[in-house]
Amino acid sequence: MAMKNLLSKLNVIQDTFSKLQYDPIELPRIVVVGSQSAGKSSVLESLVGRSCLPRGSGLVTRCPLILQLHHVPRGSNPYDHDEWAKFLHDPDRMYFGDEEIQNEIMAETIRLAGNNQNIISTPITLKVYSPEVVNLTLVDLPGLTKVAVGDQPENIEEQVEELIMDYIAPASTIILAVMTATADMATSESLKLAKRVDPTGERTIAVVTKIDLMDRGTNAADILAGMVIPVKLGIIGVVNRSQHDLNSKMSLREMRRKESQFFEEHYRDIAARAGSAHLAARLEELLSNHINRCIPDVQNKLREGITNCTKILEECGEFLHDKKSALMSIVTDFSKQFQSLCDEGSADYQSLELVGGAKLCDILHGKLEKALTMAAPCKSYTTDEVLVAMRQSNVLKPPFLVSQLAFEKLMKPLIKTMKGPTVASVEAVQEELMNMCQSCIPAQAHRFPRLKQDITRAMKETIEKWVEKVKMMVEEFVASECSHITYHRISGVVMNDILANGESEEGECESDEDDSIDHTTHFNEGGAMKLQLVRQFKEEKHKDKRAEIASQVDLLTMSSKDKKQINILGSMIDHYHRLVAQTLQDCSAKAVVNFLVTKVRDSLPLGLFSDLQGDLDRLFEENPEIDRKRRETCKREMALSEALRVITDLED
Repeated sequence: MAMKNLLSKLNVIQDTFSKLQYDPIELPRIVVVGSQSAGKSSVLESLVGRSCLPRGSGLVTRCPLILQLHHVPRGSNPYDHDEWAKFLHDPDRMYFGDEEIQNEIMAETIRLAGNNQNIISTPITLKVYSPEVVNLTLVDLPGLTKVAVGDQPENIEEQVEELIMDYIAPASTIILAVMTATADMATSESLKLAKRVDPTGERTIAVVTKIDLMDRGTNAADILAGMVIPVKLGIIGVVNRSQHDLNSKMSLREMRRKESQFFEEHYRDIAARAGSAHLAARLEELLSNHINRCIPDVQNKLREGITNCTKILEECGEFLHDKKSALMSIVTDFSKQFQSLCDEGSADYQSLELVGGAKLCDILHGKLEKALTMAAPCKSYTTDEVLVAMRQSNVLKPPFLVSQLAFEKLMKPLIKTMKGPTVASVEAVQEELMNMCQSCIPAQAHRFPRLKQDITRAMKETIEKWVEKVKMMVEEFVASECSHITYHRISGVVMNDILANGESEEGECESDEDDSIDHTTHFNEGGAMKLQLVRQFKEEKHKDKRAEIASQVDLLTMSSKDKKQINILGSMIDHYHRLVAQTLQDCSAKAVVNFLVTKVRDSLPLGLFSDLQGDLDRLFEENPEIDRKRRETCKREMALSEALRVITDLED
């Protein structure tokens, strides 16, 4: 009884999937395969117990016909009929007569496949309720054909074969191969196709028709015994109604009596294992056993399907009823994620890519410090350029130790060059903040392109507003350093070293012309200007011009005192450049954090929510494809869950 219920429930499950045009799993069923003249329709009618299938010449079956046989007790129909039928495409109507069932099958075939002779894979499902049938699900397919006739396509053979292979390939399918006793069994096309997908024959059963039409003196004993071609699930012989029987309106009940008599007379030894009644019982047994083996796999596939549906629904998100609350939730999630990235950085401590606060720290304290301090400032000048600056800065009163004017003329251009990397660091922070915005947008917001776009826009406007202010601030920092040189920041220790170095060198030098000690290594080597002037002097003919050139050469000629002063200037520039670089790096980092990062972070979530709440319908305008996908997935999940419940309950 449990298996009978399971077969009925499997039919219900299959119907549900068919209505959804969704085939997530292969449910166990029996697929009938045979050539056009093998007697497939007669075999099926003997199993159904009524003459309800269309007949005729050529390709009558042009789409799969799923026959669901339901055994019901007599008197279970309220309309005083023991037998009736229903179609899945017209579930509210009951069919009682064979002719009206035939007409509906032909009408639905034309609706699906058209008036010509082509085939289609969309099935027709016919449910037959009768006390004379066993619980089976059978699939009748177009008969195998070799030659296209009428308006059939030239490749009709390949089309039919491809359709059959699609239905018999699943491991959950039992193949019912129909062949005639009047043809060579070794050349049976139905067995050939079955062997492709079931080489060991574990799920193939053979039915031999037209045994009563064999030549006198021959019989099918060897065939039915499996001595010609062995079939593991067995070979069953049947006798169908002849055309004369059909014309004379012989009933199926009478045909079964005649069939039984034939096997008793000609095949007494196997009569109990032959005939349509035995075939029906054997198929029910095979299908029941097959279902038991397939149930675990079916359950696993159902669970996998439910899991996939759940993931899809999570991606699609639920339908929004309160858009204002949804906006607040999205903004809150975004704000928390953004603030977490600022304060804590990435949760993946093994990643080689810096993000969030870690990236901001690297920009402001790593890359900016390196950009400001890596250059050797004195290498921007040659000793000739420094010497000229010193000469031009002496004015009326020569300097006590070294010219402050010369120091400032050389120092201020170097400070101005710090503006570039300082402003660049602000822009790098701006770029990282925008990257953080993109990564912090909650998954739910990706459903709504306009909302995602407006979040990005609002954050960009807020960031740009504070970036401009911070850029002005860091530019003012550089300008302030240029406008006023604070000499006391050059430490006394450095000055003492400079003085001590100068005194010792002065004591060791015997004359101003002693060039044995070079104190000008801070700067690039000079001399090119002086060498050029010497060449001009040698080539110049005019006396006055030669005197002018000689004066310029003398201007570029360093004494030991000049070398000491250049050395002191180099030390001062190096030291002060480091001080200014450290100051700018520190002040810029503080300004960026306080007037950009903190301002942006603290404006969340209220500022962002205020910017966004307006036309909520526009913000939450969803892609129609997502809504369609959600609805379809919900239906599929419900069907899969119900199928799993049915199978699990019956198994228990």
